[in-house]
Amino acid sequence: MDIDRFLRELPGQFDDFPRSERPRDLRFAEVLEAVSGLAQPNNLALLNVAVGCLDEGEAYVEVGTYHGTSLIAAMLDNACDFVALDNWSMGDGSRRQLDLNLARFGLTGRPEILEGDAFETLRSGGLEGRTVGVYYYDNGHEYEQQLDGMRLIEPYLASPALVIVDDSDWERVERAIDDYLEQQPRATEILAIDGKDRGAPQWWEGMRILRWD
Repeated sequence: MDIDRFLRELPGQFDDFPRSERPRDLRFAEVLEAVSGLAQPNNLALLNVAVGCLDEGEAYVEVGTYHGTSLIAAMLDNACDFVALDNWSMGDGSRRQLDLNLARFGLTGRPEILEGDAFETLRSGGLEGRTVGVYYYDNGHEYEQQLDGMRLIEPYLASPALVIVDDSDWERVERAIDDYLEQQPRATEILAIDGKDRGAPQWWEGMRILRWD
């Protein structure tokens, strides 16, 4: 994962990063218009840039796919190994709906969908053989779930890799990330973006990006 490139290219997607209401590329707003999701176009643009900076042979893995907005955005104009983990226990999401949404965008390649409990999948070696360069966690956000979501991916991470956590405005998420960073010397925070609870609704509920090395 070329993290320096990610940090260089991300601001260029916006007129005034991170204050811009929308990224320059209108496709991310179009994704959200077509597929409802828990994000804003800015969040989707960030994921897309991150995937574009993967090294050869590295995978993008997301936990918490729901309707597929983040996965679709990550895949736009990118070609790599894409993996999504979900059991669709939240709301009206389903595997069938995800497949229909992915098909609508004519994406290159086909992601692997690992259906089931994400924590059990990670514990049981569901990603065996993969090297993960970008990991996006947007699943259960209780304190212990959040910690497990970061800890369980560690054996698969490239060096370096990006770990991207959503909904970081929430106190329990913020606390879990802070505690994880204190306990894990291989992880450092490289970017923190406030969300709507802190005056920046264009970034949904906030994001924090960690470097694993």
